[in-house]
Parts: sequence; structure tokens; C-alpha cells
Amino acid sequence: MSQLALGERPLDELVDAVTERTDEDPESVRRWLDPFTDGGTVTPAAVEATVTDVSQIIATAETRADLATRARESASDAVADAPDLDVVDVRDREFDERLADLREEVQALSAALGAATDDLDSPVRVYRAAVELHDITTDAQNVVRTAHDLETELEAFEAWLGSADRRHGGLAADVDAAAESAESVAETVASLREATDPDRARRFDAAVQTRVLDVVVDDLRAEAADLRAWAERDGADFPTDVDARIDEVETEVAASASALADGPSLDGEFGDRLDELDAALSDVEPPVAWGLVDETVAEARASASADESATGPAASDDTGPSESGRAVDRNGAR
Repeated sequence: MSQLALGERPLDELVDAVTERTDEDPESVRRWLDPFTDGGTVTPAAVEATVTDVSQIIATAETRADLATRARESASDAVADAPDLDVVDVRDREFDERLADLREEVQALSAALGAATDDLDSPVRVYRAAVELHDITTDAQNVVRTAHDLETELEAFEAWLGSADRRHGGLAADVDAAAESAESVAETVASLREATDPDRARRFDAAVQTRVLDVVVDDLRAEAADLRAWAERDGADFPTDVDARIDEVETEVAASASALADGPSLDGEFGDRLDELDAALSDVEPPVAWGLVDETVAEARASASADESATGPAASDDTGPSESGRAVDRNGAR
């Protein structure tokens, strides 16, 4: 338990002491210290009550992580009964990594709580503890949400493993989403070609989208091949139109990319970022680790936008994740 070595102290006195030793705004200091205050006085009891509240939130995070771990164990049993295919393995490994990250975050919360409340022997240390406890609370709440989402996705993954209809439906939904994204990019490219002075940021974003959709198409083909082999193993029917629909997406994306290439070249930072993105995506092969691709694309967009002081088009609504683990939004990113 934390020890308030200063004993009870008037809030005004602590605020003055902190502002004298730091550059913090007095009203800001007062707001941060409010949870430690009872009737205008910072008290050991109020500090302990705050610590207890934070501890309870951390305990909730630990419980949610335990539930996600159980869901992972259940899904692992289902994986053992599935065929040895990339479409299964890539998802299985990703869940392992995400669960390991989650467990690490939970452990870090407890360590941070102990460090935040150790040696509250000065006004500044008390103030810092109040700030740190707030940050720990925010982190713990984020862990709770992350763990809940992971548990839900693991349950969906287990259901996907056990049902050919779910697997095929998930693939069809992903192809639909890719088709919508390709259509959206085509509309953007058409409007850019009609513009007298096309916006560079929109052209850059459209170029990024075509590149991501190229990766999506490759990933969909690989997944379709694996799911077809799985269906043949189990004697299940496989959708007959999948390959043709993926071909249509590929054709539309290629047309958009060609139309963009026929326009003015993107030089400067936008051009450099596209070259870097091309180099990074050239090493990506299915089954795609979409988390890494997302990070690469986000970095390219953010860097180009910051360096060129440009603002790209607003992203439209995400179609949401499918049970198979891929999501494609209307802008061409997952």
C-alpha cells in the first residue's frame, strides 16, 4: 500500500509547493490532485482510496486477459483438428502474438502501480503519483477493451475453424469488401482525371489504395486456394464464382493504377513515400501479416501528409472485420 509520508496537507498548500518547483499551471495541478483530496485536504485515506480504485481496474484487466487466454486454449484445440494450411497457421500465430502482448501489458500495469505510489514523500512526488495513476487507469481500461475484443475474435476464429459455411462466407464478404474498395478507388481516379488541377494528396492516397488492393487480391487468391483444398478434404462444396470475382477486382484495380500512372508524376515527398511503400510491399507474400502492412501503409500516409503539409480525403466507413481475420475498407486498406 502507498504511504503518504507528508500526512494530511491542505490542497492549496500542496498546489503552491508543486507550482513553485515545476512549471505546471496551478489549476491543472489542482485538478490532478483532486482524487487525493477530501474536503480541501490531501489525505492518506483519499490516496489509498484512489489506489484501491486503480487496483480494481487492473484486476478487471487481469480477469479479461484470463478469459482471453481460455478462449485461446479452446481455439488451439480446434486448430489441432484443422488441416495444416497457411490460412489457418497465419491466424493461429497472430493470435498467439496478440495474447502474449496482452499478458505483457497486464504485467506492466501492476509494476507501474507499485512504482507510482512508492515514496510519496514530497509535494511534487504526490502530484506525479496522481498523474501516473490517471495514466495507469487509462491504460488498464484500454487493456480491458483489447482483451474483450481478443476474446470475441478468438471465439469467432474457433467458429470459423469448425464451419465450412463460415469460412466460405467470410471469404465472400472479404471479396465483396475488396470489390467495394476497388470501385471507390475507380471513382476517385475518375474524378481526379476530370479535375483541371488534381489534388496531390488525393492522388497519393489513391495510389496507396491501389497498392494495398494488389496485396489484398494476392491474399484472397491464396486464401481461396487453401479453403478450396480444405473443402475438398472434407467433401464440402466450395463457391464456384470466387476466382472470377477476384479477377474482376484485380482488373479494376489495374485499370485505376494505369490511369494514375498516365497522369502527372508524383514527385517530392509523395513520390518518395510511394517508392518506399513499393519497396516494403514487394516483400509481402500471402498469407499476409496484415498488422505489419497496416503499419507500413499508415506510416507512409502520415509521413507524406506531415512533410507536405497536405490533408488527404476523409476515410469512409470500415466494413469491419470478418470472421476469417481480414477486413477491407472502402479506401483500400484493411
